[in-house]
Amino acid sequence: MKTLYIDASLPFRWGPHPPVGIPRVETALIRQALRWKASPVGFFIVDKWGQGQRLDEAELRYLRRLVNGDLPQPIGDEGSSYLARLWKVLSIMREAPFACGREFDRVAAGFLSGCEKRRGVKFQLSKTAIRLFKIVKSALRPSRLDTGDPLQDENALCFLSSASVHELAARKPMAKARCGIFTLMHDLIPIDFPQYVGPHHARGFVRNTAWQLENARLLVCVSKYTADRVKCHAKASGLRLMPQVAVASPGAFLREGVADRGMSTERRKRERKFVLYCSTIEIRKNHILLLKVWHRLLPLLGERLPTLTLCGRWGWMYEELTAFMAEHPELNDHVQFRSNLSDRELAELYRDAEFSVYPSAVEGWGLGAAECLDFGLPVLISDAPSLTEATQGLMPTLPANDVEAWCAAVTRACTDPVWLAELRHTIATRYRPIREREFFATMVGHVAAIDAVAEANPAAEIASDDLAPRIYGPHPVVAGQARQPSVLAADVFRRA
Repeated sequence: MKTLYIDASLPFRWGPHPPVGIPRVETALIRQALRWKASPVGFFIVDKWGQGQRLDEAELRYLRRLVNGDLPQPIGDEGSSYLARLWKVLSIMREAPFACGREFDRVAAGFLSGCEKRRGVKFQLSKTAIRLFKIVKSALRPSRLDTGDPLQDENALCFLSSASVHELAARKPMAKARCGIFTLMHDLIPIDFPQYVGPHHARGFVRNTAWQLENARLLVCVSKYTADRVKCHAKASGLRLMPQVAVASPGAFLREGVADRGMSTERRKRERKFVLYCSTIEIRKNHILLLKVWHRLLPLLGERLPTLTLCGRWGWMYEELTAFMAEHPELNDHVQFRSNLSDRELAELYRDAEFSVYPSAVEGWGLGAAECLDFGLPVLISDAPSLTEATQGLMPTLPANDVEAWCAAVTRACTDPVWLAELRHTIATRYRPIREREFFATMVGHVAAIDAVAEANPAAEIASDDLAPRIYGPHPVVAGQARQPSVLAADVFRRA
C-alpha cells in the first residue's frame, strides 16, 4: 500500500508571516493536504543533513495553526517600542518547533528596525540579534526522537518542497531516496533569463533543477508555459530517463483564505483613487516601466491619475527604480510603496483599487494577476505567456516594454469608466476561480495516474501527453485553468 507524504519544510522555514509567491502556493497545498479525507496523508520535513523526519503530533498541531494563519506574526504594531517588538519576535521564534529560515530573519529584522528596504545599520544589527537567538535556541533544544524517514520508504510517494529540493541538491546525502518523488516546478526563469537574477541564485537554481530531473518521478508545473519550458530543458539535458511532466494551475488562494475570516466584500471609498501592482520589487517585475508611464501621464491627466501603489517586499536589482524616483521627486506624491502587509490588508487593497497593472517581463504563473481576478479587479497584463494563462485570456495584454502602449491603456482605464465596468463584467461572468482543494486534487490525480501505470507495468516508459485521458475528466476547460481529476484517478489513488 502506497502512502502519500507531503513535505512541510517550506512553511516551517518561512515562519509565521504572510506567505507570498511560491510559499503561498505550497502553503495552500499543505493546508488542503491537512484537510484531505479521501486517503491517508503523512507529513514530514527534510533536515539540514538531507534526511526526512515525520512530524509528531505536537508539530502537526503547530503546522495547522501556521498554514491557517493563526499564529502571531511580525507585522503591524505601529508605534510600539523596539523592545516590545523584539519581545514579540523572540516569542514567535521560541514557539516554533524548527528554526525559521533566512527570509523570516529579514522580515523580522525589517519589522524591528522599520527598514522596508532591508538596509542600514539598524536592520543589520536586528538581523544579527535574531540569528544569535536562533543559534542559542538550537543549541538548547533537546534531541528529537527518530520518527522515521519517508524518503527511505519504498512504499511512499513524497512531495518535496522547493526548500528541500535546494537542501538535497546542495548536500547530496549518501543515502539516495528510495521513495517515489514528485515536486512542483514554478518556473525556469533563472535558466532561461539569468539577467533577472543574481549569479549565485542562478547557479543554485541550475543545480536544483538538474537534481529534480534526475530524481523525481513526476514534475507538476504551475502552468502550461512552464511545462513546455521544463520539457524542452529536460530534452536538451540528454537524460536517459525523463520524469513525467504534468500541469496543475494553482489559482490564487488569497481571497479564499480571508473569506474564511469574514472580510467584507463591499468596496470601500478611499480618500484618493489608486492603481495596484502587487509583486516583489525586483528588476524582473518591470516596475520601472510603470514609473515612466506615471511620469508621462502626470502632466496630462493631473488629478485624474490615481496613485500608483506598489505593494510587495523589496527584492534585488532595483537600483534603476530608486534612481528614477530620486531623479523625479514630483512622483513622490503619486507613487506609494507598501511592504509587510497582512493578508487582510492586501485583500483590502485588491478589493478597493480602481484597476491593477502587471507588466512583469516573464512569469512562471502570475499569482498577483490571478489574485486580481479573484477579487473582480481588472488588470492590464504584459504579454508574458503565463499571465494570459493566469487570467484565462480575459484581460487586456500589452507588450512588456512598450511605454506608449501602456500609457494609452492606463489613460483609457483612468478616463473610461464604461471600459472598466465591461472588464469587471467579463470577470464576473467568465472567470472561473481555481480553489485550493481543486488544485490539490489535481495534483493527487496526476500522482495517482502515474503510479497506477508504473504499478501495472514497471518497465513502461510513457510520454506525459499519454496521461491526459487517465487524469482529466471529460468536461470542457477554459484556457489556462487547472482541470479536475477524474473520479477514476481519485479511486486509483485511494486504492494505491
